[in-house]
Amino acid sequence: MPRLRSLATAAMLLVMADGSDQAYCVDAPALAAPMQMTAAAGPLLPEALWGAYRNHFIFPEGRLWDDGNDGVSHTEGQGYAMLLAVFADDRATFARVWAWTSRELFIRPDGLGAWRWEAGDSPHVKDRNNATDGDLLIAWALAEAAERWEVPAYRAAARKLALAIGRSATQPTGLGRVLMPGVAGFSAGEMPDGPIVNLSYWVFPAFDALAKVAPEVDWEALRANGLRLIKASRFGPAGLPSDWISLRGRQPEPAEKFPKTFGYNAIRIPLYLAWVNAADRDALAPFVEHWKGLGTSQPSVIDVVSGRAVEPFYDTGYQAVVSLAACAVDGARFPDELKTVRLGSYYATTIQLLSLIALRQRYAQCW
Repeated sequence: MPRLRSLATAAMLLVMADGSDQAYCVDAPALAAPMQMTAAAGPLLPEALWGAYRNHFIFPEGRLWDDGNDGVSHTEGQGYAMLLAVFADDRATFARVWAWTSRELFIRPDGLGAWRWEAGDSPHVKDRNNATDGDLLIAWALAEAAERWEVPAYRAAARKLALAIGRSATQPTGLGRVLMPGVAGFSAGEMPDGPIVNLSYWVFPAFDALAKVAPEVDWEALRANGLRLIKASRFGPAGLPSDWISLRGRQPEPAEKFPKTFGYNAIRIPLYLAWVNAADRDALAPFVEHWKGLGTSQPSVIDVVSGRAVEPFYDTGYQAVVSLAACAVDGARFPDELKTVRLGSYYATTIQLLSLIALRQRYAQCW
């Protein structure tokens, strides 16, 4: 496939969100290295990019703040921060983020994390429910850190959390055993059209790592059921899943109590599908076909009932998911402009960095 015209001179640029002229440039040869996640291969996330992200979003004590959500912290953000620290080979930051996370959020008796932490008056955790995607991200990061840095304590923590997920955050349904978004609030007895699931909570690239540390959990069944649900959740003219889905009947349906949109949750589904070693093209292709039909790399929030666009995803970070999916399905070259990362919101910037890491790790031919 076509490569960068000049690997010797091409660079990745990160510009600060305040518009200052401070820039971080990384030579493309480092970014275009073989896509294998090994200690000898060097960091998948170069220090220039990671350092800017770390300094902007992570407090010295190890708390990542979500600037698009009232500055709160949550297991999702802590998990992403830990993963990025592993990919950047930054042991010190990883240890700091994990120490804060384990101290402040792992306060539940079942071994799962309390999902949300708020600054200000105590108690900082006002809702002790978990968020299963955050738990999966943290467990995955711990498992990756244990393997990369040979730290038995991280492996033990990953195993403990993975077992807790399997024990408390999964549930049998008429459509197979599924990941519940949280232990409380989403089951058939708690929602009129429950159980309710969120398909972006299936962090597919985590499953192989967690199977190594907690083989007692049937990760393969969870993976297979997640893929089946994604393929069955093609709603409306656009054929896209909604963020929140009811499993009350024989077929998935958009959940009644949530916006019936393909939105900021579901945009992660094609990211996680494309990231796995053997991306499931049948599950991924409809996303690519939808975006091709729009004739643009700018994705939009879609009303899955009418098929109409509600609003665009305003940050270029989300465009990286579109291009990563196109690479995985069609071998399309990843656009040079999406290798430029500007610090936007925490979530959009994280999505773009993860897309670039997945590209580097799995799809050298598209670079």
